[in-house]
Amino acid sequence: MSQSAMSHLIKNLEEELGVRLFTRKGKNVLPTSIGRLFYGHAVKILAYYKEMENTLNAAANLVKGPLLIGASTTVASYVLPQLLYSFSRKYPDIQIELTVSNREKTVDDLLEGKIELGIVEGNIRNPLVAATEIAEDEIVIIASDEHPLARGKAVTAADLEVQQFIMPDIGSGTREFADELFREAGIVPERIKIAMTLGSPELIRQMVQSGLGISFVSKWSVFQAIKDGSIKVLNLRGKRLRKKFYLISMEEEPSAVAAKTFVGFVKEFRFFVPF
Repeated sequence: MSQSAMSHLIKNLEEELGVRLFTRKGKNVLPTSIGRLFYGHAVKILAYYKEMENTLNAAANLVKGPLLIGASTTVASYVLPQLLYSFSRKYPDIQIELTVSNREKTVDDLLEGKIELGIVEGNIRNPLVAATEIAEDEIVIIASDEHPLARGKAVTAADLEVQQFIMPDIGSGTREFADELFREAGIVPERIKIAMTLGSPELIRQMVQSGLGISFVSKWSVFQAIKDGSIKVLNLRGKRLRKKFYLISMEEEPSAVAAKTFVGFVKEFRFFVPF
């Protein structure tokens, strides 16, 4: 919506209510005390309307309406496409709104009520969040096919300590996994040589292929590159780096029809694991 259209709507609303909702000071627009009261009531009205819609849909056995989902980047790029394709074909009247961020932000969005459900990788330690395991992942250390460590020998923690890394962003499940591995090996994560920190698994793969460093990534995100030989997986001696994907929510069984339907569908869904 354009700024002029929004201003026109607000002006009409203020005239209808007979109050000022905003104070304009130069380029800043701030809510008045009455504006804040109006906002609080509006949020309650919208929530009640949504509750009414869910109740009516449930009574009429209708599976429809919006569904707000959050997902971490790896999940959104490599796990969700197959899931959402199948779900949307079965329930075409559910409108999915997907927010993509890292795991930490997805959990925060759930706690703040910005999303109804989330799908993330790694353990969820917040006691307020209900987490259900839905699929398994493996974290692999990757290098370009010309990297000295890619010659087939198993690598050690000492080998990793002197390498240059392209690291996942802070707050992601993969970054937390990597930091824990370093600590278990007696390596202080802050001493690792980090050339870049990137939030995109695809961009990480490209930087590793170019020879700028090695990295920790989800095996889901690099399966095709492993298959065609453009990157190599480093065999870390004595370690198999497993982690899980989780469906998260604020309650074991959501009350909203669309969310409840999605949870049931995910629990029964058989993921195609590309490795």
